[in-house]
Amino acid sequence: MKRLLLLIALTAHVHAQRVAVPSGPSLAEGEVQKIEERIANVRRDILSKYENQLGELQIQFQKATDLEGAITVRDERTRLRSEQALSEQNFTKEPKTLRTLQQTTLTKMNDLVSGTVSEALPKLIELKKQLTVDGRLDDAVAVKQSIERLQNANVPITRAESGSIVPSETLLRAYGADRSRADKTYKGVRIAVRGVMAGYKVDPENGKSLLIYLGGTNSPGWVMCSFNLTQWRYREDRVGAGNILVLIPKDGTEVRMAKGAQIDILGDCAGWDEMVKLTKCDVPR
Repeated sequence: MKRLLLLIALTAHVHAQRVAVPSGPSLAEGEVQKIEERIANVRRDILSKYENQLGELQIQFQKATDLEGAITVRDERTRLRSEQALSEQNFTKEPKTLRTLQQTTLTKMNDLVSGTVSEALPKLIELKKQLTVDGRLDDAVAVKQSIERLQNANVPITRAESGSIVPSETLLRAYGADRSRADKTYKGVRIAVRGVMAGYKVDPENGKSLLIYLGGTNSPGWVMCSFNLTQWRYREDRVGAGNILVLIPKDGTEVRMAKGAQIDILGDCAGWDEMVKLTKCDVPR
């Protein structure tokens, strides 16, 4: 009887001491908080260097007896100490040396902040996917919202330039994080996607398109690239233990692609439909 009471007491003690496993939202919030702290440190460091550069620039204007320039720089130093921020709205027209310093500083700060967010996204995206697989859908939604808030607060949406080269990892990560935001950046734009050829097949739904799949080295998923078979011919050449895909446009030029090799494919980004899709594809030559 004493042993039974002792066992019950030990069991109760163990349950009392057990630490609850954090839920998806708390995990996400903790991770986002760390990222936001890193971003704040990046901004403080850049703005501190900017203030030092303003001091040096003011001295240069004073030595050159440029009163207007010295006063403008002094005013910017005063504003910076008060606001601890820099945006395009703060840019001056004159003197040009100050404007150039402001532009360079803001560009560097935005690049570093965007890089910090980009480095952190894969972990949050993976957490969202795992929660979805586990059926913890509300937790997955909370992580999705954390990703959206993090990006919207720190990374401005910039429409991709037509013809620009976009690594498949970048495209897949963008759509894995926030499809609506990714559409605003890429959908409808003709871009060249650079990735590793994962495979190919004729479209089983209509037989009128050749589908080539591009993967990324660090991002799961594929970009599906559709080639119109009324504009292209293809064949497979046996090389060693594998096959080489040979694409042939109307001009007869042969484009050879090997599975596992890095290639560029040009196409119109059609957004997400089970995977990221490119239509009206071509190969840069």
